[in-house]
Amino acid sequence: MKQLKRNPFEYFGLTPQIVKEFDDETLFKLIKHIYRVLQLKHHPDRGGDPKRALELNLAFESINYDKNPQSFQQFKKQYLERLSRKTLKKQLEDLETQYRKLTFQHQILKERFWYYIEKGNSDLNELYKEGLVMKIKVFDIISHINFSDYVSFKKKNYFFKELILSEGVILRKNQSEKRYTCLKGYRFIGSIKREYLEPWNLMQRDLREERFFLKDFLLKDTFIREALIFLTPEVRVNSYLFFFHTAEPEKVFLEGIALKIEEITRLEFLNLLKNETVEQSLDKPQQEIKEVAEL
Repeated sequence: MKQLKRNPFEYFGLTPQIVKEFDDETLFKLIKHIYRVLQLKHHPDRGGDPKRALELNLAFESINYDKNPQSFQQFKKQYLERLSRKTLKKQLEDLETQYRKLTFQHQILKERFWYYIEKGNSDLNELYKEGLVMKIKVFDIISHINFSDYVSFKKKNYFFKELILSEGVILRKNQSEKRYTCLKGYRFIGSIKREYLEPWNLMQRDLREERFFLKDFLLKDTFIREALIFLTPEVRVNSYLFFFHTAEPEKVFLEGIALKIEEITRLEFLNLLKNETVEQSLDKPQQEIKEVAEL
């Protein structure tokens, strides 16, 4: 007997979904009706295709429930197995399509968010209430990783510093220094909770004295890919503080972990500028800083 190239149910235009819906006897009645109609169309005496008519005969005999119910049930089982495979394949294809779409959208969102940050077209610097300035105690985690073995216990405060964030002005003072440095072109971009990220795995490295030292920055592309999703435009305690420098646009700088946040008034800030010596590498125009310092 000639072997069929397809499952017999296929020759009668029945999908696995349709086959699944009927019991055996009802399904065979449906097949008999379809068989009669197709034979009328394809019978050679009516000008039909002899090859097609032969295939219909073979298919019908293979699943003739009245003569061989076991063969009917075997072919039905094989046909229904396709349903689960096709369904699973379709689900996988849909998931892959959805994943590619979400990955693409995620990348676009990150790139646009960074563009927003880099161009300064956001409210990331509007962090303080009107008339208030932020004074932040920071733990320099990168310096601690690099030099904790070299610093005596009595000088552990070496790793602490102070940041002051004001509109257009960012000041920094390390514990080992007696004056603030005003960071020209420096801009706060946001913070990331410590539990979200281990930044030292992302920082650039420098080989010195046969030992790798972490630099205080990571590449912008690395930050966008690995960290940007966790960024929030706020200063938060127990979070890493990240900054952007307009003179080095391919880098994102990590100042450390915010330990304490204090809000000071604008007047207190001006008094601080007046009483403290501030380096002249300033963020604002020199004339404006000079006027503020003279208050």
